[in-house]
Amino acid sequence: MGSSDSRSQSRYNMTAQDVINECGENSKVKQSHILVTGATSGIGIETGRVLALAGAKVYLMGRSEIKLQQVIENINKELQQKATSSSVQGVFCDLNSLTSIKKCAEKFISENTPLNILILNAGIFNYNFTQTIDGLEQVMGVNHIGHAYLTQLLMPTLIANTPSRIVILSSELHAGPPLNYQALDHMSSTQTNAKKDFGMIRSYQQSKLANTLFARALTSRYKDKQITAYSLHPGVIATNITSKVPCASFFTKFIKKKSLEQGAATTVFCALKPGLENESGRFFNDSTVTDLADKWTDNDINIFWEWTEKIIRQRTANLSGT
Repeated sequence: MGSSDSRSQSRYNMTAQDVINECGENSKVKQSHILVTGATSGIGIETGRVLALAGAKVYLMGRSEIKLQQVIENINKELQQKATSSSVQGVFCDLNSLTSIKKCAEKFISENTPLNILILNAGIFNYNFTQTIDGLEQVMGVNHIGHAYLTQLLMPTLIANTPSRIVILSSELHAGPPLNYQALDHMSSTQTNAKKDFGMIRSYQQSKLANTLFARALTSRYKDKQITAYSLHPGVIATNITSKVPCASFFTKFIKKKSLEQGAATTVFCALKPGLENESGRFFNDSTVTDLADKWTDNDINIFWEWTEKIIRQRTANLSGT
């Protein structure tokens, strides 16, 4: 038991660079074309930076062109020092807007940009009830629906560049009540009491559960096309995701936190580790597979997939073209 505990602790402490070193040349990182959402802050920056320095072609997605440019300049300085052939490019996209997602994906595809690893890293945590530009409850709208729509639009490119992976950042907080579709639909309605089902923790938990189920759903539908998907807990990290939450810093100081370098490790593991094909759809923590996503039945996954597709279909039916 002692050796198991020490191994678990060593996996907890791993940095993204440690994972790169562990994977070695077999990861084929230098042949990888990787898109990272939410890449202008926190572990999104670190994820993109480490992958680029390892030799990948990395596309950093963000909703602030100023922040994107700054991040790209900083990473490019490191790349120049290493004299590597890898690169980073910025991709503007606001996950709060389905129109922005559509324009982003269409531009990406029109440029014939290869893509074989999609990392859905972006996430928000709201203290107050808010809806997206398209009227979706914002936490679910950004954390899941926006990412699901982006994935749907980029899927032909991922299939054309197989084998491909989709890595979805979830959280251990996803464990809890199953998705309440009635409440989710109500919060995304125009009714005056739409916010009655909103709760700061509850809405985040529901969105993170959706992230976990999304990996399962993608696996069941695309694994035969050499598309695999993984969800993960990055760890508790001091990022700006809870910056607007009262007393958040007080409560989190009692929780063991990871550095940004450690927080990006499991993402990089799921993106690059050779031999994970048989673990597709599962939940990872500390660069190790767990059974946290295994309890959901095929029926649960089918209901979730149909609900997601329905929301996307309804909300994108009248989107204007680019």
